[in-house]
Amino acid sequence: MSADNANPDSKNGTDLATDAAFEGWQRAEPGDTFNGLVGAYYYQGDAPGNIKAAFRAEKHHLNQGGSVHGGCLLTLADTAVFAFAYPYLNGGGGVTVQLDAQFLSPGREGDVIIATGEITRAGKTLIYGRGQLMAEDRVIMTFNAILARKPAEQKGDA
Repeated sequence: MSADNANPDSKNGTDLATDAAFEGWQRAEPGDTFNGLVGAYYYQGDAPGNIKAAFRAEKHHLNQGGSVHGGCLLTLADTAVFAFAYPYLNGGGGVTVQLDAQFLSPGREGDVIIATGEITRAGKTLIYGRGQLMAEDRVIMTFNAILARKPAEQKGDA
């Protein structure tokens, strides 16, 4: 995920959510990237570092057993940690170098799955974060992530 897409305050590619469950959230257009295969994500935040990311589980998110596919949940966690880290990226980007997850209960079709979390440490080269995915009062998954910073692209003569 690029830093531009991680910015929940960006008006580029976002609009107000039309799904009633996401009233007051910003909807990021799926576009033609990997996230476009998963579907629209929604972002809400009242301050940098206090961001939520979410999506509604639909039939195409399910595995053969009828639960939300683990890869789909990992994609939300990865996307969310970049939203949490946005204030620390200083105009640059980043890449995920580690993402650990503990699956605690299944997500189901129709669930609104919300990622919350925090950045626990932001160093010169690595950013550490953690969070959880919830559906109503159920913890679906917890996660820890490490991101490596990528410098902002220089423009002009450098």
